Amino acid sequence: MSFHNEADREAHITEFSPKANRVASSTELTPGVDWQLPLLSSLQRETVWLLCVAQKKICEGMMRCLIFGLLCLVLTEGLVRVPLVKKETIMKERGLRKEMLKYSQYTSDDGYNEKLTNQNDMAYFGKVGIGSPPQYFYLHFDTGSSSLWVNSIYCKSSACKSHPLFDPRKSSTFTSHHKTFSEKYGTGSVKGFLGYDTVRMGQLAVKKQQIGLSTSEPGDHFAKPLHDGLMGLAFMSSSQHTIVDTMIEEGVIEEPIFAFYLSRDSESGSEVVFGGVDPSHYQGQINWVPVQQNSHWQLVFEGFEVNHKSTGWCENGCTAITDTGTSMLQCPPQYLHSLHQMLGAKQDSNGNYVFHCDAVSNLPTLTFVMNGAHLHLPGTAYVLQEKNSQSHCQSGIGATHDKYRNGHPYWILGDVFLRQFYSVFDQGNARVGFATLA
Repeated sequence: MSFHNEADREAHITEFSPKANRVASSTELTPGVDWQLPLLSSLQRETVWLLCVAQKKICEGMMRCLIFGLLCLVLTEGLVRVPLVKKETIMKERGLRKEMLKYSQYTSDDGYNEKLTNQNDMAYFGKVGIGSPPQYFYLHFDTGSSSLWVNSIYCKSSACKSHPLFDPRKSSTFTSHHKTFSEKYGTGSVKGFLGYDTVRMGQLAVKKQQIGLSTSEPGDHFAKPLHDGLMGLAFMSSSQHTIVDTMIEEGVIEEPIFAFYLSRDSESGSEVVFGGVDPSHYQGQINWVPVQQNSHWQLVFEGFEVNHKSTGWCENGCTAITDTGTSMLQCPPQYLHSLHQMLGAKQDSNGNYVFHCDAVSNLPTLTFVMNGAHLHLPGTAYVLQEKNSQSHCQSGIGATHDKYRNGHPYWILGDVFLRQFYSVFDQGNARVGFATLA
């Protein structure tokens, strides 16, 4: 789900399946041709793809290019693609234009005004079928939490009244031992019971997937029209079994990898890919950063620069989680004001940091130094491109709840950061990768 304050993300799950085997499998070329290649790892796939691009440039029209092109096509055949759409698209589909205006004024219990986050452009949802026959819901794909849960017919909270509700009685494959679960987030919570059913995303079917069915959703946060549920994709311990773990166990993906491409503003084409990467979305190499197991893809980076000058804030390391469930880029609260001063931002009458929209393209570049790579965020990435009545654009940088985690200044790399890169989550090698968009 889209959180603009740091979520504690405390899961209290009473029973989960054992940890999946995290061994990457490989793709074999289709039989029936007179040549074969050995099984390819993810790195080998990436290398061959780069060769494909180079070969295409120098040998168009030759028969060998046709053969090489067929190989390149094979490399992406094993991927499972799930298109991601933004809030406004779903609201139009459901005829919820009036509700969109109503709920855009929502303010969370801790006083954080959601209008700051421009969620209609910054939250991404995927259409997921649950049960047999499938009942369809738009779920938020969230690398910052671990559970898959959906609004159910057993939920009597007011927050459930504006959603499609999952009815397990209509699914021939649903089973449950009625074990309870609860999730607490920074801007809401949910309680319910666990069941198992088939989950479908496009042509992919994941059987016996653990699912939380909500029975209580206190407060108003989940009452917004598009919180049908959440698909947790965090990198967690064996006690918290994600859908990626189930995919690996059931052999429906070839490698324990998934990757996000998040489009900007009104652009379409956002997607998450399971089972590998799609090299058509990025150029150059993937810059890999180790992450801690049993974490929300938590990493340590060694430097942070403004306008190519070190701030010194991360000279002893900074900690960050890589979180598709957080809309903004969140920095340690002790640095929030200083950072915006360096960037030339002003505070409006509500205390929000704003920039003059016409100056966004000339703002200083932010640079994150990660495992030796310099990852750049221009002003167009960290400023929300929506003018207010004074022709001001709001900052896409907020503050985390905690100043430090594990002794280091604590950041959350949310969608504002992730939209700038092709982001790859590699469970098999405990690392996350960032590549320049194609």
